Amino acid sequence: MAQGAASQSLAELEVLCNQLYEGTDLAQRIQAEKVLLELIDSPECLSQCQLLLEQGTTSYAQLLAATCLSKLVSRTTPLPIEQRIDIRNYILNYVASQPKLAPFVIQALVQVIAKITKLGWFEVQKDQLIFRDIIADVKKFLQATVDHYIIGVMILSELTQEMNLVDYSRPSAKHRKIATSFRDTSLKDILMLACSLLKEVLAKPLNLQDQQQQSLAMHLLKLVLNCLNFDFIGNSADESADDLCTVQIPTNWRTIFLEPETLDLFFDLYHSLPPVLSQLALSCLVQFASTRRSLFSNPERAKYLGNLIKGVKRILENPQGLSDPGNYHEFCRFLARLKTNYQLGELVMVKDYSEVIRLIANFTITSLQHWEFAPNSVHYLLTLWQRMVASVPFVKSTEPHLLDTYAPEITKAYITSRLESVPVVIRDGLEDPLDDTATVFQQLEQLCTVSRCEYEKTCALLVQLFDQNAQNYQKLLHSSSRNPLEITVQEGRLAWLVYLVGTVVGGRLTYTSTDEHDAMDGELSCRVFQLISLMDAQLPRSSNEKVELAILWFLDQFRKTYVGDQLQRTSKSKHFPFLGVNDNYSLSDLRCRTTFYTALTRLLMVDLGEDEDEFENFMLPLTVSFETVTQIFNNSFKQEEAKRMLIGLARDLRGIAFALNTKTSYTMLFDWIYTSYLPILQRAIELWYREAACTTPILKLMAELLQNRSQRLNFDVSSPNGILLFREASKMICTYGNQILSLGTLSKDQVYPLKLKGISICYSALKSALCGNYVSFGVFKLYGDNHFDNVLQAFVKMLLSVSHSDLLQYRKLSQSYYPLLECLTQDHMSFITSLEPHVLMYILTSISEGLTALDTIVSSSCCASLDYVVTSLFKHIAKEGKKPVRCREISQDGQRLLHFMQQNPEVLQQMMSILMNTIIFEDCRNQWSVSRPLLGLILLNEKYFSELRASLITSQPDNKREVLDQCFRNLMEGVEQNLLVKNRDRFTQNMSVFRRDMADALRCEGATEASSLDMMS
Repeated sequence: MAQGAASQSLAELEVLCNQLYEGTDLAQRIQAEKVLLELIDSPECLSQCQLLLEQGTTSYAQLLAATCLSKLVSRTTPLPIEQRIDIRNYILNYVASQPKLAPFVIQALVQVIAKITKLGWFEVQKDQLIFRDIIADVKKFLQATVDHYIIGVMILSELTQEMNLVDYSRPSAKHRKIATSFRDTSLKDILMLACSLLKEVLAKPLNLQDQQQQSLAMHLLKLVLNCLNFDFIGNSADESADDLCTVQIPTNWRTIFLEPETLDLFFDLYHSLPPVLSQLALSCLVQFASTRRSLFSNPERAKYLGNLIKGVKRILENPQGLSDPGNYHEFCRFLARLKTNYQLGELVMVKDYSEVIRLIANFTITSLQHWEFAPNSVHYLLTLWQRMVASVPFVKSTEPHLLDTYAPEITKAYITSRLESVPVVIRDGLEDPLDDTATVFQQLEQLCTVSRCEYEKTCALLVQLFDQNAQNYQKLLHSSSRNPLEITVQEGRLAWLVYLVGTVVGGRLTYTSTDEHDAMDGELSCRVFQLISLMDAQLPRSSNEKVELAILWFLDQFRKTYVGDQLQRTSKSKHFPFLGVNDNYSLSDLRCRTTFYTALTRLLMVDLGEDEDEFENFMLPLTVSFETVTQIFNNSFKQEEAKRMLIGLARDLRGIAFALNTKTSYTMLFDWIYTSYLPILQRAIELWYREAACTTPILKLMAELLQNRSQRLNFDVSSPNGILLFREASKMICTYGNQILSLGTLSKDQVYPLKLKGISICYSALKSALCGNYVSFGVFKLYGDNHFDNVLQAFVKMLLSVSHSDLLQYRKLSQSYYPLLECLTQDHMSFITSLEPHVLMYILTSISEGLTALDTIVSSSCCASLDYVVTSLFKHIAKEGKKPVRCREISQDGQRLLHFMQQNPEVLQQMMSILMNTIIFEDCRNQWSVSRPLLGLILLNEKYFSELRASLITSQPDNKREVLDQCFRNLMEGVEQNLLVKNRDRFTQNMSVFRRDMADALRCEGATEASSLDMMS
């Protein structure tokens, strides 16, 4: 009875398999797929797979069983080790007992074995690495029939490929660990085994009708190719970057590559096997030619290259196999790789170089003439010649490279073949190569290098062809019986010629070009310009799109080569109206002065050195202007004139300060400005604080002076300049801050230009000073100097006059305030903790609101500021219980912060909610920054963290809760009760995994819509 039920179940499954793999009804296929997917999740999956394999009557039933097993063994939560061993042994026995299965079924079953082996590579049972005995199992297959032999090779090939396959759903570090172990323990043995088996195949007489023999050779070659394509060093090279590939063969494989028999084997296989297999042999040779240079010593490399070249010569002398497109393509790749990995100086030293370069040139010319055959392979041939010609100036060998003989021939073949293709394309209605502009431009870019070798020959050919075709075109246009077909052909040829002229003109290199070459470019360009006139004369009656596009390409190449991207302009004073103080020019024109003086100062810096006289001379015009302003201030005080001059001077000085990036040059500027002219700028801020057009350039100048770029403000130890500069900055910021607050309430359109812009510049300036590392701020309190305290109080006053919404709404303000706050929390926590509770609350609220800002500068600074606050609080609490009584006074700052947090526990709780929300539900772009404060928040608020965790888990369906609970447990796994760097790093790693796992869990069907969770509100 049970057997009857099983049979019925089997019949149903087979019907579903046929519907899935062979069905034409889409609805039926979708339904079948749905039912079969449910089979994978069912407890009976293994028994059903066994049923399908043992009693299934179709190959599709067996394929389904293999697919289910593959998904089963690939689960993130692995099956028990005993079960995986049983599955592996069962499949090995199954394919051994049924070697005549359909190839796609064997392939699918072999894939299951490979997955089990890879995922269990490091697993131990009874002190044995139980899954590594696969090679021993394979050798049993190699001792049986040919069919078993093939299955054994397929297992090794699939295993090698699987080991190299990156599964992005699993940790990449684990993949590299397994792949590296496999490379070091097994891969060399597999390659040697495959090569020895190929030698056996080659030793027997080849019967091209014997499908078994062909299949065995194919799988062995694929196995070798998989070994050579292995990602040896974990760089996951982009396969599309074919021309840059170097195979990083391990050093302990040297012996295989040093044996000449290894290369000979694959060249012999190419000549012996039918095209479908010989192209695999060539693919292997491509990888052999790409072997890293450092694997060999110089003599060894020369010998290895000699063997490669000998093989090339043999192929070109017996070119019958190259009539197959697959072989032809792989051989072109092989030739390109020769120049990618070997230098021209090494190639010319090889025996028979002159004969081989002649054969390659003839092969290239023939390939170019047959332009319709395998057009995608031409790229590799042109790559070879382009790189050879580009290397000519660097060859030191006395041996002739012969490129001056063959490169013009290659160029001629390309030019003539493209012109000859035009009538064929039009007559037979073929696809026009000119329509594929991406390929054309790529080929032309390669040709431009080749064409410049023996340029006289190329130029003479193009002049001759251009004149001939242009004359024919003119005759056709003026002919009484205008033949449209002939005109189209002629226009197609002219389009190619214009492209080619643009190419050779664009190939001009400054360091190799001569006046003669430039004259030749002129001859060619002149002809294109004449053609443009001729084509324009036809408008609007007729035009040819392909010729027009070619002309645009030519003009672009001509511009790049002979005009440049920017036209030169004459430097007459009338072109710089912003340098004057004439009332006819608006204040906004003066902005250009900063850039102008930066450029001038950079020119000065080239030879300035320590020449103070030269600097004084350079500054003389500004000295005169400042003296004039001083006189105006002291006497008549014509306000508008003085203001305009000061705005210009501030912009000039900012440009100069920006360019002075050395300590010596900056010190000259400081000495020049400090005593005489900074007081004038201070006076201007005091008088004209209401006029942003005046205060903005002066404040920006001060901000620039405070920038310790390239350590230029690290004055000598005996110099007080750093402190003097800070005091002046403090005065200016305090003056501006106090005055600007007297403006009262401003309208929405005035608040930024009149107030917030100035505040943002003050904050930037203060941040530069605090982070510049050229002032010891403890000195101020020690000597009773109140400049530091004053500027911090000004910071607070200005801050309290700004709403939280404005802080985030105005980008420049937020990008100056939040980095400044980060600096204050990092180095001046005693100031933060000394603030009044309402001020501290304002600052913490601004951090809380900034955590979710889209601007990563803002959100990252908020995370850093919060981290410093939390760390300070955590350290204080940790020390409280274990420090002696005599140190009690030192902890006043920490005590104040602790008291504030105890009075306002919701502040840190809310920030924890925000960060958890960001990690779980948002596109978190600064994950590392978020993780740093979050650990401290969790350690300080473990109870609230537990509530958040419970709230999230209980809001989800029952079947998700265990997964989510495990995610939270993993988050804190191995995390200790401290904020040491090692512990923080552990938490950051855990959080990265936590975020990914939570996203997977919540994305699954049935999870509650994330944004509706109360806990994250």
